[in-house]
Amino acid sequence: MPRALILTLCLCLVACAEQPTPELTPTLQAPTDSDIEMEAAWQEARETLDAFIQKIETPHPDRTFVAVKASFFPPDEPAQDIWVDEVTYVNGVFRGSMGDDIPSLKLSLGEKITVAREDIVDWMIVEDGKLIGGYTIRLALSRMSPEEKQRFLETLDYSIEE
Repeated sequence: MPRALILTLCLCLVACAEQPTPELTPTLQAPTDSDIEMEAAWQEARETLDAFIQKIETPHPDRTFVAVKASFFPPDEPAQDIWVDEVTYVNGVFRGSMGDDIPSLKLSLGEKITVAREDIVDWMIVEDGKLIGGYTIRLALSRMSPEEKQRFLETLDYSIEE
C-alpha cells in the first residue's frame, strides 16, 4: 500500500475526529466524550487485537498489507494517531515501520519501531483484496459525503465491505 495513501487516510481521520489532549508520555489516552463513535471503533479494535495477532501469525498467500494504528503523544503538541505498517508480532512484541514523521519525538517515516499493545487504537490487514479490521477507516468512510467516499474508495487497492 503506498505511503501516500496511508498519509491521506491519516489526514482524513484527523479531520473526522477531535484529537485527545496532549500527554508528555507516549501512552494511550481515551478520546473525549465528544466522539463516542471513535471511542467505540477504538474499543472494537482493542477487543479484536488477539484475532489480529492470530491472523498475522498464520501465513496467507494473498496478504498484501498489515498495520496497526498507534497513538503518539508528542510534548506540547496534539496527540497523533499514526499507522505503523509492515507489522510483525514476535515474542509478545509488535514491530513495524513508522507511517509518518513526528519530529518532536525524533521518529521518521519508515523508521523501525516497537509498539506497545496499550498504544494500539486500530489494526488492519488486506487479504484477497479486502480490508479486515480497519475500524477507524470504516468510521471515517461512514462520515464522508457520497462524493468524498467515491473519491476515497477510488484511491484504494482493496475493497471495504460494510
